Parts: sequence; C-alpha cells; structure tokens
Amino acid sequence: MAYVASIDIGTTAAKGVLVDREANIHHEVTIALRTQQDNGFMEQNPSDWWEAVLQIAAHWRREGISGSQIACISMSGQMQDLIAIDEQGEALRPAILYSDARAGAEAERITETVGLERIREVTGNHFDGTFPLAKLLWLKEHEPQVYEQTAKVLFGSKDFIVHRLTGRAVTDPTTASTSGVLHASKRVWASEWMRPSGLAERMLPEIVASHERAGTVTAEAARLTGWSEGTPVVAGVGDAGATTLGAGVTNEADVYSYLGTTGWLAVSTPAYTYREGGVFHLAHPADGLYIAIAPLLNVGNVHQWAVQTFAPDGGTEADRYAAFERLASSADRGRSPVVFLPYLNGERCPVQDPDASGAFIGMRADTTKAELSAAVLEGVAFALRHVKDYLLPGRQLTEAALIGGGSQSRLWRQIISDVLACPLRVPESAQYLPALGAAACAFIHLGWIESYDDFKQRYLLRSSTSGCLPELERSTAYERKFAQYVRLYPLLKQL
Repeated sequence: MAYVASIDIGTTAAKGVLVDREANIHHEVTIALRTQQDNGFMEQNPSDWWEAVLQIAAHWRREGISGSQIACISMSGQMQDLIAIDEQGEALRPAILYSDARAGAEAERITETVGLERIREVTGNHFDGTFPLAKLLWLKEHEPQVYEQTAKVLFGSKDFIVHRLTGRAVTDPTTASTSGVLHASKRVWASEWMRPSGLAERMLPEIVASHERAGTVTAEAARLTGWSEGTPVVAGVGDAGATTLGAGVTNEADVYSYLGTTGWLAVSTPAYTYREGGVFHLAHPADGLYIAIAPLLNVGNVHQWAVQTFAPDGGTEADRYAAFERLASSADRGRSPVVFLPYLNGERCPVQDPDASGAFIGMRADTTKAELSAAVLEGVAFALRHVKDYLLPGRQLTEAALIGGGSQSRLWRQIISDVLACPLRVPESAQYLPALGAAACAFIHLGWIESYDDFKQRYLLRSSTSGCLPELERSTAYERKFAQYVRLYPLLKQL
C-alpha cells in the first residue's frame, strides 16, 4: 500500500501519520518537544525537530513500513519562527519562536523606515517584535557573528526538516505570511524593506506553493530515515493553513472555529484588508484565497470557570464537566432572559479592551443555576457570532466546522449551531487535522486529487461526525438575544 508521510511539528510535540489513498490515517506516533524559556525568550533547538522526525521514521520501520511504500512526504508546523542556518543547513543557534517578542525595538525601527500603513497595506497585518523580519534585525545587532555565518533564514519548523531532507531552503506562502515581509497579494517577498536596515535579501528562502515539489530525499537523508532516495517532498504548509485545510475550509466564505482554552474563528476570503482587533491574514494554500483569523480570549477558560462555579462538587474533572452539561441542558433556553457577556479575560476581537469584564444581565429572584450555566455557553456562542459578523458582515453561513476540545460538548455544539443559524461539522481525529491538511498537499502533487476542495468533498465530508442542525425556533429566539448581547459592552463600559 502506498502512503503519504505527513508530519506536523508543533511547539509541544511532533505528530506523524501515514495517510493512504483513501485518506485513512495509519501508524500515528507522537514525540514530545521541549521549549527553552528564559526572561521572555522562547526558543527550541531545530536538532530536536530533526531527532523527532528520525524517531517517527524509526517507529514506522518497526511497524513494517518500507521506504518504498512512502509515495510522498508533506509537513506542517509552527510558523513565525526565525531559524538561521549555515551553508550546510546546520542551525547556528536555537530557533526564536513565534511567541518570542524580544525584537520590539527593532520592529519599531523597521516600522519607522517602511511606514506602518505600508506594512499593513502590503501584508494585511500588524507588525511587532514577534515577526521574523524584526528578529533578523535583532540577530544582526545582538549576535553579529551568528548573522555573518547565516546563509539562509527559515520561518517554520517544517521548513527546517524540508531542508534536511532535500537540501533546499524553501517556504510556503502560508508560513511566509508570518514573516512580516511577504507581499501578500503577489506572494513574493517585499525584500526592499530589508535594505534600509542592512539585512541581506539573499537570506530569504524561495517561496514554493504548498503542493509543489520542494525537492527529493537525498542519499544522506535516506540513510538516516530509511526513506527511499528520490522520494518527492512537497513544500507543505504552516500549521494554521494545515488546520484550515483539515477543517475543510477550501472555498470563499468557508468558516471554522477552534474552541480551546482560547480560540478563534477563521474565514477564507478572496481579498484581505487590514483590520484592527488582532485579525491576522494568511495566504491560503489555494491560489487566490486568504485566511482571516479572528482571536477569542474567552472560550474554554470560561467554560472551565462555569464548571467550577456551578457544577456540583465531587468526582473527577470529567464527572464535573458531565454534571455541568446535564445542568445546562435542563434550562429552558428558549424562555430564559439571562444574557452573559463572557469577557472574563478582557477581549481582542471585535472588542479590543484588555480590561473588559464579564457580566450576567436579566437575572431575577427565580433565576436558576441551570439558566446561568446555559447563558455562559450562549455567551461564548454570541462572541463567535459577533466575530463572524465582523469578518463577514451581512452574510449568512451555509455551514461551519467546529474543532477543539469544546466541540466535544453536545449542548455547546447545538447552541453554536442555533446562534449561527447554520449546520455544524465536527471532524474526526481533530488532533491530526494539521497532518491531514498537509497530506492534502501531497495528494495534489501525486495527482490523487485535483484540488483542496476535491480533497474535502471526497474525504473530509465523508469522515465528519457529530454534526448538528440549527433549530429554527431557538435560532429566532437567539437572534433577539444577540441584539441585546451586542449592546451590553458599550453600555457597561461607561459604568
């Protein structure tokens, strides 16, 4: 059987899967990764990423998978890193991760020379010390000896592995979007921005479409991995793009939401315009599309607060979540007047206020814990609707995908479906969505499918489970309640 080897190199772990021609997942393996933290500096050793890949390859060999069975290799991984490599492809220092904001002063100087409005116009994004362009200037000024030895810089963990496998320094458009120096509409480098700071344009990697061949496995890489020399390696895609593909967001106005501790709502769009409120734009792996991602600070953390506050004491954490689900399910959601503003941790989009706070409105003497519990889940759903209206004003959704731990709550899924007034899909094996999305790139390269939407129609829709449909009566009631919700923050802010 022929497989695509798909590996996702995240911050906490590297996950590998083999994907057959029917998009079934086999031989899953996870290798933990470590992050070095020191006074706000966040770094990882690229050699650890490579070691994790070698362990994944060794695991597959022990499972009886031969190199000849791997038809193509594709990867996803964390983005917005700065990885400096020498002529031999060796990392010259630990990778400076996306969450590391050490280059704030350098970002300010680049902004002064290029112009804030120009940066926003070209990239579609804000610019600060977390962006690799600013980190490269930091490297030049604080570690000049390392800078002088740098042959290329890479911006994603998977790009380092692609280089190790093929000897080529490339990146994909999605990962390039996080560099701070991509001309988003043209998908080329705005390398002229580097000149005033004396940064070497030659260091930038080549931009290669996600489904296109970055190179082939070299003889040395074949010796180390057991994979066949000459096996094609595609450019792959950054983790957010891979998750987007895995969630089936492949056409204009497709939407998915991630419900983790925090979360986001993402929309595919044919154009990008800089927006306040932390909305981030990435090049979609498909030509002519972008991914607009709006962050939400209050999602699973609010759910957790409500469980701790309203669920009966006793039992395991899982028991308390189940008890909370039963409690909230017992409320008459169509008649309860309680509205909850979920800003327990401030908010970023579309409200931009780190000091915003939460509130219950509409409580009476006979208000029950069940009604308050249901209102919490409704409040987060209203926040999703608020962001959706911000990104797609006046547009009715025909479907949305839901991923993350919060999507496992049957009640919460139904509430979100009712509030958005659209059907929801909940993909299987959500933890492997980035690897599955990366596999789609290889499927196109091998000619197994024609497009990313073809991958969605053939495989992702087939495997989605636990979906739900909106209930018309409740959707109508929620429309009235949402109108109250959007009025709350402006009124309460004045108090």
